[in-house]
Amino acid sequence: MKKIKTGVAILGAGAAGIPAAIEAAQSGVKVDVFEQSDCAGGSCHGGNGVFAVGTRMQKERQFTYTKKEILDYWMKYTHNLVDMHLVSEFINRSADTVEWLAGYGVEFSDLVAYYPGAMYVWHFRRDGSPFITDLLKPVSEKAGARYHFNSTVTKLIMQNRRCAGFFGRDKDGKIEVEAQAVIIASGGAGRRADFVKAETGWELGKDITVFPGMLYENPVTAPKLGIELAWEAGAAHTKLMIDSFASIPDPNFGPGGVPAQLPWFRQPQNICVNLHGQRFISEAEMKNGAFMGNAISIQKDSTAFMLFDQFMRDRYEKEGMDFVMGNVHSMDNLTADEYLEMNRERGNRDIIIADTLEEVCNEMGIDTALINTVKEYNDAIVKHGNDPVFFKENDYLIPIRGPKYYCAKFRRHAYGVMGGLRINYRSEVQDLNSDSIPGLYAAGNDANSIYGDTYPFALSGNTSSFAINTGRIAGEQASAYARRCFNE
Repeated sequence: MKKIKTGVAILGAGAAGIPAAIEAAQSGVKVDVFEQSDCAGGSCHGGNGVFAVGTRMQKERQFTYTKKEILDYWMKYTHNLVDMHLVSEFINRSADTVEWLAGYGVEFSDLVAYYPGAMYVWHFRRDGSPFITDLLKPVSEKAGARYHFNSTVTKLIMQNRRCAGFFGRDKDGKIEVEAQAVIIASGGAGRRADFVKAETGWELGKDITVFPGMLYENPVTAPKLGIELAWEAGAAHTKLMIDSFASIPDPNFGPGGVPAQLPWFRQPQNICVNLHGQRFISEAEMKNGAFMGNAISIQKDSTAFMLFDQFMRDRYEKEGMDFVMGNVHSMDNLTADEYLEMNRERGNRDIIIADTLEEVCNEMGIDTALINTVKEYNDAIVKHGNDPVFFKENDYLIPIRGPKYYCAKFRRHAYGVMGGLRINYRSEVQDLNSDSIPGLYAAGNDANSIYGDTYPFALSGNTSSFAINTGRIAGEQASAYARRCFNE
């Protein structure tokens, strides 16, 4: 068995693990990073940018959000069911982290609010610039961090309640790692459909669509999750949260990169129905994809349909759309008609154009009650000028009359899965008695239990930012702990 001795062992080389490696290595502690894949970066390579409050960019653009304002919003949003001290630490550190990233070459081009009414807190990475993790990994290596790829962990080593390393395997066989401190930064449970189903009742890839290649093909042979390792060592459980969004299923590029035409189907003037052909929510709610995803999740087969007609399409092209999704989605060079033709040629039936509502029902599998739903909706607008069911704003009320109808199927789609481990504001993993487990730290999705049950799209850029910030915190705290142990 190969033996490795280090100061801080980090499990995962992604958006949390690499910042942790920088902070720990720059403090002078020996750092080794163990990654189960054959490369660094994780699932998102640091993402499209980061959430932050009180930055130079915000001040220059006269966005005067205060840390108190954001913290108050956060705690109301989560009904005080999350650790306020951890959230406060995250918020307080966020602006410094933007400067920290910029100092290592990360280029921020803009501030983005995900939807009308959301806050301009997402510091967006310049399109085409290097990935955040690609810029940060060499920094950690220059500071002395060593990377071990194709390495998996089978069991944490616990000595007198203290985490002292782990057993695992690399490409050459079994390894034993002796460490003063261990940081779990393995990216959450999003690849293990079996684990998520057991914890939440939702089956990724079936009840909720996922990105291609996201899931392990065989959970039986998949490596243990960092969450599982910590639970076995006595860590407290927190509920898993599926980071989800209302999405037109692949192959329409999913929620992370839709063509320019697909926002048509997210407009408040449309009508949204379930498989029973009935409206179930005000279409104005579509601006927040997470909230709409929640509403879709309790419909039959977790499926919904957004419908509009030729008049609305012409209006969107002439006057623009009310809900513009910012620069967060890649746009292709196809015209609207070229995109729709491409969609038809490749046989995708998640988006259709039909001449009648009967044809819409037949092709999409919607109950013909849709026809009466549209009639009642139109009659309410024409006769009464309002929406007596969901009270949608009058400015968004336009009858749907054809002659052509555009319809898209929506499902709930998962970006990833968060939570499982409870940490405090120092990123120390907590046990079942809410005490810290000495020598054990966690960062990123494994420990992200600060959103309650739904990702806060009003504060976008949050997942990557939480990973980077808690990674930095874990690196600082673990290295300080390792130095104390070395001096004892």
